[in-house]
This record gives sequence, C-alpha cells and structure tokens, in this order.
Amino acid sequence: MATITPTIRLRRLGMALRDHREAAGLALDEAARVLMRSPSSLSRIEKGLHHVPVRDLEYILGKYGVTDPAVRDRLFDWCRNGRKKGWWQRYATDLSPEMMDFIGLEADATFIGLFELILVPGLLQTEAYARALMETGPFADDPERVDRLVAVRMRRQELLHEADPPRLRTILDEAALRREVGGRKLMRAQLQILLDVSVLPHVTIQVIPFSAGAHLGVASAFGVMHVGSRGDLQVATVDSLTEMSYREENTQVRAYSAAFEHLHATALSDRDSQKFMQRVLSEL
Repeated sequence: MATITPTIRLRRLGMALRDHREAAGLALDEAARVLMRSPSSLSRIEKGLHHVPVRDLEYILGKYGVTDPAVRDRLFDWCRNGRKKGWWQRYATDLSPEMMDFIGLEADATFIGLFELILVPGLLQTEAYARALMETGPFADDPERVDRLVAVRMRRQELLHEADPPRLRTILDEAALRREVGGRKLMRAQLQILLDVSVLPHVTIQVIPFSAGAHLGVASAFGVMHVGSRGDLQVATVDSLTEMSYREENTQVRAYSAAFEHLHATALSDRDSQKFMQRVLSEL
C-alpha cells in the first residue's frame, strides 16, 4: 500500500482527536472498540494518514464527549478541508514530499523561528540570491527546473505580506551575512532586503556575531514552527546535505525550542542586529 503524505490539516485533526480520546480516558484499543473500528484504523486517523468523513467525525466526537461548539467547529473545518491541496502541489515533480510538507507547515504557521548558519533563509532571499544558490546546486544543469524552484521560493515569501502573516523570528550567524553568494553587488542587495524586512512589525532578525564564539547552533541550521491559533501543532525542522527532516515528539520539539531560545538570548538585540547588518553592508 502506498504511503499517504498527510496534509497539515489532517495532522492537526488527528492530534486533536488523540488528545480528546485521552481526555475521555480511553486507550487506543478501548476507543477502537467503542467506535467499532480496528486499532490500526484509528491509529492512522490520529497520525493524519486517513481522511475522516464528516459523519464519522460527528460520531467520534459524540463518543469522546466533545460538546464545545468552538472546538467542534474547528475540527469540522479541518475535516472538510483536510485533503485540500496547496499551490505547491503544482510543483510536485520538482519538490520532494518532505519539502511539500514543509511548505504546507509554513503556509499554516502562526510562528516561524529560523536559525541559519551560513545562508540567508529562503523566506528572506532575493530572487537573485536564490538563483545563485540554485545554479550551484544539484539541478544546475537543468535551467528550466532552476526557474521553477526559484519561482517556488519567491511564492513562499508572499505569506509574509498577507493580511494575517505569521510571526517570523530569524537568527543568523554572522557567516550568513559575510558569505558573498553571487558576488558583492548581489549581497549588497540581499543585505538591504534583510534590513527592509526587519522593520516589519511581525518580523525580527537577530545576528550572532563571530565574537560570540561557540554556541548551540554551530552543528546545523534548524527551525521551529507553531501551527494553529494556540500552537496546536509544534514541529522542529532540521536541514542536512541530502534531506529535510522533522522532529515532532514533544521531548525533541522542546529541546529544539529551548535551543532556539538560547540562541535568541545569545544573539544581538533587534536594534543592534540592524546596526550590525548595516555595518556589514557598508563594508561591501
């Protein structure tokens, strides 16, 4: 059987149903008997791997004793739109399932925290910077695919200019500002964009200077995301040479969140970071 990649809405619905099951004092096997389902079927629902018809959701919520209208409305919304595809699905042949899942998380996030060691993160890259990276990457010999991947990166940035954008906190190691991707002229434009974006009320950019020495982020870039008005789903993302992976277990997410907070405290303040970026720009 082919593995179904859950949409973010199905994952949120599944996690909520798991929480309501546990609040009702039911183990997975017990709930399966009450709902007249197999434990494996219920487990797939809770993992977001199986879509639940609205009538089935009504039955499940009744058995779990969920009566709050606001809670029920939110769960029914996730249920009805659980299989709704995002704009990124048009690029399915160019993007890995992990990357499409990442963009889905990003699109629904209320908070995005990013730490980068050596590169400006995709949400803040200029088109020229993104293209310079793509043209030195694994698809450098396929200019049409490079065009499509650059288009995806630019499309992702539109969420920062929506009516209700997510809060974005980016922490950059000084190396990300100093690495002259595409040459000095290109980097001057990139640094200016960072300065321009940093004044948006929902965006914060901090810098960890080389003088800070070793810190918790020297091993790899990573991110943390909160999805849902109350942070219903929290995920940590970790980049490596060949893939993007996710950490969703509570203990792991807490560890990455704590590391991010430590880096936030280590970095220069918002205002001092702006001054630092302006100084780097003046030196180019």
